Amino acid sequence: MNEESGRLAGKAVVVTGAGRGVGAAIALLAARQGAAVVVNDLDAEPAEEVASQIVADGGLAVAHAADVADWEQAGGLVQRAVDEFGKLDGLVNNAGVFRVRPIAEEDETSLRRVLEINVLGTAYPGLHAIRHMVERGSGSIVNVTSGAIAGIPGMSVYGASKGAIASLTYGWAIDLRGSGVRVNALSPLAYSRMTETQYDFEGLDEAAREKARAGMPQPADNAPVVVYLLSDRSAGVDGQAVQIRWDASVALLTHPAAMEGSAAGSATSLRSVEEAFDGPLKATIQPLGITTVRVEQLS
Repeated sequence: MNEESGRLAGKAVVVTGAGRGVGAAIALLAARQGAAVVVNDLDAEPAEEVASQIVADGGLAVAHAADVADWEQAGGLVQRAVDEFGKLDGLVNNAGVFRVRPIAEEDETSLRRVLEINVLGTAYPGLHAIRHMVERGSGSIVNVTSGAIAGIPGMSVYGASKGAIASLTYGWAIDLRGSGVRVNALSPLAYSRMTETQYDFEGLDEAAREKARAGMPQPADNAPVVVYLLSDRSAGVDGQAVQIRWDASVALLTHPAAMEGSAAGSATSLRSVEEAFDGPLKATIQPLGITTVRVEQLS
């Protein structure tokens, strides 16, 4: 076992939505790093293909088709890991649906589908896994969020669902302090079928598409961060949201927080509120959309 292998030796991991894309890349790398993997997908065929590839490469994996937005099926997925491998050390909540749609075209069916699959499909397996992990006194959960939480055109509902996942991550990490269970999040970036949906919405021509494709990280570029967060080497990392940038570098997203020194005036009268926004708060109005905060601003 060389220096670059064995990070997850002896661990059992569930990866949801692992039949394709980033989820498949995570499952494959986790297995190469020694984990026994339950490969989950809503569709059995791609899950079987990924599990078979792991086994062919000398790893240990089983496929488990399940709808993680269903409470009972999510519980069955966690139980499958326990039944097959005797325990569950890691859960990657990657399953989700991506939706880009003009706000005027949003409807109940679409909105409900995005929220149920992305939010409940993270919360349900997460809660089942937490019960098992807390009883054992150890475990690591990685939830998949998105930079869309800050606002991207056409992605308000998708961003809201991923914002809920970020909040779950922060809340679970706080709730589980001292239990031995850690919870972090990944905001991935990769060229995939999802990306093509966004390109269609933005109306890019083929030349612009090809330029965007060439500059984007690949699904496999997102997997090392997740394997690190599942491993014991990240024991001191908890409640963090890690972002993959366009150049495939690693960054941390800031948590929601009150701005130090921004408090002004009194909230108890209309005049004082108006004076606060016309005065000291005016300079601290936040930009919309994904932005970058200098590290020195946080210290």
